Amino acid sequence: MSKCDICKKSFTKSLPGLECSKCEKIVHLNTKCSGLTNKQIAALKAASSLEWTCLDCQQESPRRNSSIVIPEEDDEEDDKRVLINSKNLLSSISKEVEKAIKSEMRELNESLQFHSAKLEEVVECIDAFKQTIKVLERKNVELTNKNKNLETRVGALEQQLQELEQEKLTNCIEISNVPYQPTENVKKLVESIALKLQQPLEGIKSIRRLPGKKDHPANIKVEFQDELLQEKWISAAKSTKTTVADIYPTEKNSNNVVYIREAMTKNNKIILWQAKQDLKNNQNYKYVWFKKGYVKARKDDSSKIYTLKTLHDLNVLTKLS
Repeated sequence: MSKCDICKKSFTKSLPGLECSKCEKIVHLNTKCSGLTNKQIAALKAASSLEWTCLDCQQESPRRNSSIVIPEEDDEEDDKRVLINSKNLLSSISKEVEKAIKSEMRELNESLQFHSAKLEEVVECIDAFKQTIKVLERKNVELTNKNKNLETRVGALEQQLQELEQEKLTNCIEISNVPYQPTENVKKLVESIALKLQQPLEGIKSIRRLPGKKDHPANIKVEFQDELLQEKWISAAKSTKTTVADIYPTEKNSNNVVYIREAMTKNNKIILWQAKQDLKNNQNYKYVWFKKGYVKARKDDSSKIYTLKTLHDLNVLTKLS
């Protein structure tokens, strides 16, 4: 490895060399070996394109270029000066600055173009989303309207079906609270009730006990040939109290009342039960009953009679009350 031509010491990373552009002499890049000031050394490190000539080559040169004299720092000798080609220095600095600016501008321009393209894509996507949202909102309104229409139609059809089912029970009554016995004869049970109500057995079309729950005896359904007979039985039941003793004299709970009423569909039974809970018990309605296929309610003897065809009608009446 070559050594410094001034101090004859080796070069290191912390103390690199400086080569003369003419004689290729290499010296340490410090003030002692190169004869440069600290500011001049800093300028050489900052601009790699600057050329340096040693003092010997500067003295042998037949002509001198225009130069600038940079004073040394305060702690150095005042009479040291190094000649630097000002034209080349300014040209090199200008080129380096221009090169750096062009590079930065090019990168900035590419970045702006990239982000501009991405922004256009985002704007296009947003516009597409807006259109899609408008279409979905319109379809949602259409589907909501269709759904409401279908709900109305289904509700009307359900109501018609309920009315048809109830209409089939126009000629029927239900007898409830009659204890069940494994060896019972339903026909004889109804004959005992008819005797109590003083009603003829003629005109009865069919008699059967309906399915019921284990903890409560199932109702007995009696179908008549016409509605007039049904009305006579119900009227007689209102004026004559019938108990279990009239059917089973030896029954344990023989004093229990036997109820006779119009036959109802399952839906009407639910409406009647709920109406008694919501109106009679909670809203102080004096009358809640079932007649001619519909549940009815009345707050007192002089108030309006309300007909409850559905649970929705009951909810509306409850809110009004």
